[in-house]
Amino acid sequence: MRLLIGVLFSIILSTHSFAGDTTTTTELLDEAQNSIKAAFESGCPTLAPYEYYKAETYYYIAREETSKLNTKAGNAAAMKAIEWALKAMAKRYGEE
Repeated sequence: MRLLIGVLFSIILSTHSFAGDTTTTTELLDEAQNSIKAAFESGCPTLAPYEYYKAETYYYIAREETSKLNTKAGNAAAMKAIEWALKAMAKRYGEE
């Protein structure tokens, strides 16, 4: 349980560090991918499917928008992917 709290805390801290304008789109996409990977490895696809697949969908949207050089929409979708991955992990561990 402490490990989960530590992982969630580090993800939240890294998410808050993305609030500045110095964060690149690549960093946001990497963080979104890592958040989704952590959610997948903790069993969220079966225990919190709505939240997990919503995070995954936002990640795909972020990649799509970024590939079209629409970085503002890509960054917003990547932030949403991180948010939903955290919600999936919180629901999976009963910390809603």
